[in-house]
Formats: sequence, structure tokens, C-alpha cells
Amino acid sequence: MIYKALLICLLMPILRIDSCTKVEIQAEDKSSIQILGKWVLKNRFLGDAIDTPCGYAVTNARDITLEIADNTESSDAKLLRMTGNSTVNMYFGDLTITGFDEKTGIGTMKISTLGSTKMAGPPELMECETNYFNMLNEFAEFRIQEGQLQLGRFKKDTTPSRDGGTYFIYEKAK
Repeated sequence: MIYKALLICLLMPILRIDSCTKVEIQAEDKSSIQILGKWVLKNRFLGDAIDTPCGYAVTNARDITLEIADNTESSDAKLLRMTGNSTVNMYFGDLTITGFDEKTGIGTMKISTLGSTKMAGPPELMECETNYFNMLNEFAEFRIQEGQLQLGRFKKDTTPSRDGGTYFIYEKAK
């Protein structure tokens, strides 16, 4: 079974979101970029402004990470496993890729209800973590631009607006 899936993946000239879904997306420069891997949250885009992960007033937050990997407990190749560290706790959940629009470069996804450890921390870090989890649970789209993973809700029309969407901007962990 594994050999068959591997053979199918190797024979495809350009991998897209499909039954093989090691979720490679064709970038504008024609290089393959993967959603799989470990990412670090660098910024939040909030409508028409960019902010740090916890806001500029919070300076004692650790890096918020997101790791996306194959879900070895499922035979569905579109079901991926999410784990990571928030400002205080570790979290986990499932992410299902539900589609990909080649024209816009935006994929759709569904994030299962997140679970986390239950440690307490300073109020400002707990507030940041709660906001992160709430936003992550609401997000249903992803894209990869200029080597960054973006999860959120994106503006798709071309009419001028101050609402450019709401999304997290991650960079690959080193």
C-alpha cells in the first residue's frame, strides 16, 4: 500500500492537493513548497494592520510554533496532524485539507477542535494564548507566499477596502 502511494507521488509531474497530499503547492517560481514542517508565528495581519503574535505590549512571550505532519493514525492522506507550542501550553489537533484553488493560490482547510496542556501563566500570556487558539479554530484558509505559511481568512475581491483579511504569518523554523 505504501509503495503504491509512493509510486503515484513519484509519477506526478507537479504535485497538487490530491489523493496523495503530502500537500505540496506549486509556487509562482515553479518550486515546490510544502505545508508540512515546523513553523514559527511571526505576525498577525488584522484587517489593515500587522501586529506581533501577542501585541507589541507583550515582550515576554516565547515563540508560538506550529508543526504540521502526516497523521499516521489515519489512512486519509488529506488529514494532517498539528502540534505546537503556544505562549504557555503545548497544543494539538487535526487539520484536514479540503481544497485548493490554483487561480488564487488559496487552499481551504478545517481544523479540528484543539486540545492543549493546562498550565497557567502570567495573565498577558494566557490572554494571548486564548486569542491564538480562538483565531486558529476560526481559520479555514491557507496559502504559501514568499516562503511564508499564512493561515486565516483572506481578502479575495479587488474592491478597495480597509479589510484585507485576518491571518497568521508563519516562517519555517530553523
